[in-house]
Amino acid sequence: MLIETLRPSRRAFLAGSTGLVVGFYLSPLGTARAAPVKEGVSADATGGQFAPNAFVRIAPDDTVSVVCKHIEMGQGPYTGLTTIVAEELDAEMGQMRAVPAPADDALYKNLAFGVMGTGGSTAIANSYDQLRNAGATARAMLVAAAAAEWGVPADEITVEAGRIRHSASGKESGFGPLAEKAAAMPQPSEAKLKDPKDFKLIGSDVHRIDTVEKSNGTAVFTIDISMPNMLTALVVHPEVFGAKVASFDDTQTRKIAGVVDVKTVPQGVAIYAETMWAALQGRAALKVEWDSPPRRRGRAPRSSPSIRRGRGRKAPRPPRKAMSTPRSPAPQR
Repeated sequence: MLIETLRPSRRAFLAGSTGLVVGFYLSPLGTARAAPVKEGVSADATGGQFAPNAFVRIAPDDTVSVVCKHIEMGQGPYTGLTTIVAEELDAEMGQMRAVPAPADDALYKNLAFGVMGTGGSTAIANSYDQLRNAGATARAMLVAAAAAEWGVPADEITVEAGRIRHSASGKESGFGPLAEKAAAMPQPSEAKLKDPKDFKLIGSDVHRIDTVEKSNGTAVFTIDISMPNMLTALVVHPEVFGAKVASFDDTQTRKIAGVVDVKTVPQGVAIYAETMWAALQGRAALKVEWDSPPRRRGRAPRSSPSIRRGRGRKAPRPPRKAMSTPRSPAPQR
């Protein structure tokens, strides 16, 4: 999977992670290609101190995860945001992963809105500087770790396509083997950013990182999330605005395997079930009688059988008017 689901708590930052984490902590999940999280870090988890720039982690298997504070709704922000980090890190897109950010306005707010949010074509614009700095910081720490490990000057080390090299000694490494050592390096106060003329990924045509998962059905969407003892609820809404539940018959609904309960809510009747499929079946089997509000004089109800029957039909054309061509006056003799 190139897209992961994580739920770290703020107070768990910088505590006991394996590999290089720039400014934050995410609970160990094996590798960056771990299955979607079913149990996240508890809210009262201890350890570490708060740090900004909670956007990059590098795992021992060379994968680089970017915590994306913007939602992927089809326009490609996951690819764009990971590309920014990959550019400054000199990583390959094939090793990049996207991780949805946890709910934390202080850490992951949209700089254009002041709160977490996606919209208005702001994802790349307000994340650009943040992610460039996060990627450059991670790169600097990896280079420092390599210099210490190999006993060579840091300015003689190059990074390209996810490989760290020292040409004079012939030494070379991926990110993963140096990640743990890099985590112990001091974080630079201001990492050097690339000159835009040296960009290799930004501005080029890169493949979207979520295409394969969305094509083969392995991508994890909100509807796929499962937590211990979690129920799925669907609501039967009235077809007329202002209608209230007069009564309902849930006899057939409760016979469906997986349906847990049926209750009235302000919006209608809710079916609680162990799975989405059971909730859908339960909703279809539910019979509800509605107490519709009185109709306003001179106004048709918002929804009626005649309106529903007419949905999708083309409006009838007005009858054509008969057209006649005026005759020319008869010639005078």
